[in-house]
Amino acid sequence: MAEDWSIDVRKYAPDADSGVIAAIVRYLGIALQNRDSSLVSFSDKAETDRVRENYLKKKLGLTDSDAALDSAIAEVGERMGGDPTKNRVTAYYLLAEKFRKLSVFGGMDRRVGGAAAMAATAAAAPAAAVVADTPIERRVEREQPPAAPYAVRAGAAAAPARRGITWWPWLLAAALAALLVGLVLLANRRPAEVATAPAVAPVETAPAATAQAPAPAEAAPPVATTPAPVAGTTIGLPANVYFALGSAAIGPGSQAAINAAASAANAGGARLAITGYTDRTGDLAQNQALARNRAVAVRDALIAAGVSEANIEMRPPAMVETGSTNAPELDARRVEISRL
Repeated sequence: MAEDWSIDVRKYAPDADSGVIAAIVRYLGIALQNRDSSLVSFSDKAETDRVRENYLKKKLGLTDSDAALDSAIAEVGERMGGDPTKNRVTAYYLLAEKFRKLSVFGGMDRRVGGAAAMAATAAAAPAAAVVADTPIERRVEREQPPAAPYAVRAGAAAAPARRGITWWPWLLAAALAALLVGLVLLANRRPAEVATAPAVAPVETAPAATAQAPAPAEAAPPVATTPAPVAGTTIGLPANVYFALGSAAIGPGSQAAINAAASAANAGGARLAITGYTDRTGDLAQNQALARNRAVAVRDALIAAGVSEANIEMRPPAMVETGSTNAPELDARRVEISRL
């Protein structure tokens, strides 16, 4: 019978994310089948060095100094000091939580620390194991595909996200910037223009059936049900897939771009990164789920076109597109496909 690693993790993190725990277990793979490699020896410098280099730097992508990373490893070791079996899964979960990197395994990052957090997790055990330099661990590192930040399985595009996406600060910053630009433009208008200015454009997420959306701020052509790529889009890689307002459905016009990107990736053996976007309007939580569902839809279409799922990495956006205040925001409602 398979061991339930979540029991040990929740000794230190009572509200630990089951999906993240499962992703860490998959990441460790066969390393957990051996008792010795399933534990972390915090007193062995060679072991903690492997945790720092292979897990914190390579898997979590941390760029902190070695001293800072070693200090974090030692802190987790102290939290687990009373536990003779320092499970690798628990240690890796606690390290990912400490550095707010649960999103690497599909979870939601939250700030941890302080006396209350330490007291709440004083009896916990290590999280997902890092791949070390032992023969078994090197094999695991080669064989395990990177965990998708969205942590969504195929066929789940229409399901709402169980946890929020961690790039809401960028969405909020973009919304504030757009508001500032709008105020500046409004201040520069002539009085007559201000008095006759129409209402703001409809939100990105489709409004309820009983609500009537106001007219756009500027006269703009309607958004097509299946938007076509903008002029100059490269067919192949990189590629953009565009979506209709409030929709995550891939239309016939976008399938050609997906097929071309799949052919280019398969021909060159490339690994792909997928990032979903929405425009700046609408409810933040709904737009986060919509961007994620769009990325999942493109991911599933690439797999259907012959791209291996192991060669696809889901990435949240580094910034949020705000579009233009005087033109349709088709460019913002897209999913980008690029080479890793």
